Amino acid sequence: MTRAVTVLVETVLAAIAALSLFAMMALTFIEVVARYFLDAPLAGAEEVKAFLLGITIFAALPIVTWQQRHIAVRSLAALLRGRARAVQRLVVLAGAVAGFSFVAYLLADQTRAMAADGTLTTYLDLPEAPVVAVFAALASLAALVAAVLLLQGGETGAPDAGPHGAGPE
Repeated sequence: MTRAVTVLVETVLAAIAALSLFAMMALTFIEVVARYFLDAPLAGAEEVKAFLLGITIFAALPIVTWQQRHIAVRSLAALLRGRARAVQRLVVLAGAVAGFSFVAYLLADQTRAMAADGTLTTYLDLPEAPVVAVFAALASLAALVAAVLLLQGGETGAPDAGPHGAGPE
């Protein structure tokens, strides 16, 4: 991937994740004020917040993958040096490709089932399939990012990358 495309995709996904997180916060604030001060609960807020939470997580996943900032237990990895460390990184990236691909497949399959059944949210009667399709697309993008990193030998062009692609913890 070219640097310009990477920066553009990261910027767009970060903005989507940030806006979704802000919307969850604002919706929670409005919900609390409406419920406790106006005695008028906000109908369907929990359903909207559930969608926003998924969008926040799945929009951030490709960014976290590209920057290789996943939560990691590095107690044994610290013992690895040179070639063993490079092999470990490639094995982890291969696992990430497989894992993200599997999640994307399951989400796509769930999208097909929800669309066929016409699944709607409980209160607002919103179709669930389009949102799950977005989750599947973002999981696929994370798998693609992990595959690109795997093909590059585990090295990333992310800023602040350490000697083996992983940034500061």
